[in-house]
Amino acid sequence: MVLRTVEALLADNTIDARIAGNKNVSFYHKKKTPASNALTDLIRAVLRMNATVQKSGTRLMRGTGITNARWQMLSELFALEKRVTVSELARHMGLTRQAVQRLADDMASDGLVEFAENPGDARAMHLLLTEAGRTTYHDALEREWQWTNAIAEDFDAEQITRAVALLEAITQKMQTDD
Repeated sequence: MVLRTVEALLADNTIDARIAGNKNVSFYHKKKTPASNALTDLIRAVLRMNATVQKSGTRLMRGTGITNARWQMLSELFALEKRVTVSELARHMGLTRQAVQRLADDMASDGLVEFAENPGDARAMHLLLTEAGRTTYHDALEREWQWTNAIAEDFDAEQITRAVALLEAITQKMQTDD
């Protein structure tokens, strides 16, 4: 459904040429390969999607007592299912250590996470979900599943899985090139 709508918009030139992949716009360089141009389009689409996800997350979490940033952190801690340091979590989330530390300190003050000793490094404490953090995460998850089910209904799970694998592979390559 969504794909057919996009194809129809492309066919009647309703979508801006930059979004449609017109290679004559200024951000394409004549020395770029087709794969490089496609990667540029993908990066731009991911950035737009990120902005949309941020806005949607803020709307979804309204009334729960947590912000979108707290929801993301709770979600990552829950998904990792292991003890992590603030630095490890920051790398995993693609954020600065300072930003995650500030958020972790605030969340610890509110009882959503706690710091625990790290036998491997006394200076780098582990960050753990508390029972209140798990409850808050599960409450937020009740809202999130309804939202993602509604969006995903127009797509095949295999398409989404392939997209995730591609994004993870590109991210990995970018991280190793840093």
